[in-house]
Amino acid sequence: MPRYNVAPGAPVAVITNEGTGALDFLTWGLVPPWSSGVKMDKLLINARSETAASKPSFKNAFRRRRCLILADGVFEWVKFRGKKNKVPYYIYLKGHPVFAYAGLWESWHSIDGSEVKSCCILTCEPNQMVATIHHRMGVILHPQDYKAWLQPDEADPKALQPLMRPFPAEEMAYHQVTEKVSWAKHDEPENIEPVPEDERREPGQQESLF
Repeated sequence: MPRYNVAPGAPVAVITNEGTGALDFLTWGLVPPWSSGVKMDKLLINARSETAASKPSFKNAFRRRRCLILADGVFEWVKFRGKKNKVPYYIYLKGHPVFAYAGLWESWHSIDGSEVKSCCILTCEPNQMVATIHHRMGVILHPQDYKAWLQPDEADPKALQPLMRPFPAEEMAYHQVTEKVSWAKHDEPENIEPVPEDERREPGQQESLF
């Protein structure tokens, strides 16, 4: 079933490095195995690729539990001078193909024996296009890099670090979308459609990028 508004805490489509190549659905928002519990306001939805290999919450996953997080776009918000609400934009690849973020995953077990599998997206410096909207972007992997990222054995972080780079700006695009996307329960096709031309605002006119 298509989704048009995936919020943290919701299941996302992933392929883990367990070696099966099978599609699975994990909670978006990493829960480290040593956590005391699953707290929705504490979910780790992103990890900086520059430091993930050394941070306690991510370092073991970076070495042993990596995944592809599948998507066809992402929403980012921009603050404009004189406007109360931030303006949402939909960022995607030209031609709208499905792509894969570099992700990390973990398995958390509660005292009652239940298991929660969760994941987060690795981020990097933005390319020139995304930089007009946000100061970070998710690491989008090239298909030829999937095999290296999904190797099932423990990997050397230094060998994987070259994959943590901005995706080429010329292969990406964006457009402004309805502010209804700010409501997590609004999961409709209109969320990814461009707003009417007379309502559009171009990034670069904003008060602050962050």
